[in-house]
Amino acid sequence: MKRVLALLGCVVSLSAQITTTVDEQAGIVVVRIRNTSSVNLSAFAVAINIVRNSEKVPFISYVDQVIETVAPVEPPSKLKSTIPPLLPDQEYTIIPSHMFAVNRKSVPQALDQPILTAGIFADGTTAGDPALLSRLILRRCNLLQAVETSLETLLEAGRRNVPREQMVSQFKKMADAIRRWYLPQEQQIGLRVYQPIIGKLMNLPQGELGSPFPPNAFVERETAMLNRQRVTLMASQPSLAAAAAIAR
Repeated sequence: MKRVLALLGCVVSLSAQITTTVDEQAGIVVVRIRNTSSVNLSAFAVAINIVRNSEKVPFISYVDQVIETVAPVEPPSKLKSTIPPLLPDQEYTIIPSHMFAVNRKSVPQALDQPILTAGIFADGTTAGDPALLSRLILRRCNLLQAVETSLETLLEAGRRNVPREQMVSQFKKMADAIRRWYLPQEQQIGLRVYQPIIGKLMNLPQGELGSPFPPNAFVERETAMLNRQRVTLMASQPSLAAAAAIAR
């Protein structure tokens, strides 16, 4: 029998509403996000503290249509019950990974209150916890930084003949700089940009002796894609420029 553990509604305006329901069924905790407004929900986040043996283990999940458009995860997560945006009265399911245990009896688990949520709607309005909302926007800002850094690096390489090993090493260093255990998820989002470029550089066919690396066609193709990603992020709402100005 399903046991409802918690219900949280977050409302910032009459037209911007999110409800979060946490259920437990067959020993698995499921978090359901429902868009109860009349506007599409473009991005949202849920933050939960899971209590295990008196220790609080934080769990946070992000879903963002803008980021999935710019830098989607490959392969797609099997946990997704729907693809953003979340339409009015539509539901999205999250199964917190920390809730899985080999023996639940030996590792007592519970959810600590409050359960925080935040969302960004298609019209640019927002809802929910202000700190969590800031992290949603910061995630987009960090992705924009990775896109612009990659764009500048490839354009510079396109003007010079850079050895493959040097190019790959440069992007690996950029990836390693944000792949730190102490950095939160939103600061590591740039890996979605750096890692695919590393793979593409490594898989480029060997050109003729003396030919430039990376090849001109590769640089043109990748910089065109990065420019499109930059435009998408810069045009996202709420404005990243305005958000950054407020944060200063």
